Amino acid sequence: MVQLWLTRHGETEYNVQGVVQGVVNSNLTARGAADAQALGRGFAKDGVTFDAAYSSDLQRAADTAQLALAAANINLPVTQLSGLREQNFGLFDGQPETQRQGALGKMLTDAGVENVASLNMKQMVDLVRIIDVHNGGGAAENASMSIMRFGATMAKIAQDAEIRGQENVFVVAHGAIIWLWLNSLGMPDDADFIKNAAVSKVVYGKKGFTMLSYNSRKYVELGGGNKDEPAQHFDLN
Repeated sequence: MVQLWLTRHGETEYNVQGVVQGVVNSNLTARGAADAQALGRGFAKDGVTFDAAYSSDLQRAADTAQLALAAANINLPVTQLSGLREQNFGLFDGQPETQRQGALGKMLTDAGVENVASLNMKQMVDLVRIIDVHNGGGAAENASMSIMRFGATMAKIAQDAEIRGQENVFVVAHGAIIWLWLNSLGMPDDADFIKNAAVSKVVYGKKGFTMLSYNSRKYVELGGGNKDEPAQHFDLN
């Protein structure tokens, strides 16, 4: 059995500013970097070690992985994979969250739905794909597209780990795509958004993937990090 420690990156400048990140880069804040280091210290304090490490090729994920491993005194290279990237939000990537919320609000109002906040992540990304295509884009992924892309990458990571006899694998990715993939494994539709530096544990075996836990900042807290949820002014970012 292979256990995958699927982790969201630390807080970024765009998180604080209320900007949609998607597949564009944004630097970790001082708090985001500190949380990544606390995460690593938490791993070390709990005796957690890893046989392999992966991250998205977006800078915030790679930086989080490297900071955490260094703080845990784990000397491993971080393999960066584009398949672990965040959900692509098309024309909204790099734009203020208010722009995305406004477009979703108008679409829902036209359809007779009152509240954007009633959407879960899967519903939101499917609607963003429709808006993106309607406005001449088309780069935005719907839930099925991104889950297939991310799931195939996770399967390759797990299968390679099996072949190499690796038991614990550290994977750093992004909030929306982690939520969508875990939801496809059985996480409830009303589950909270994935927190910065939160760990979700998944095992891979003969029957495929099984989710053990999700959205825990236990290791950040164990490593002396802030017990409060990182600043997140926009729920769907």
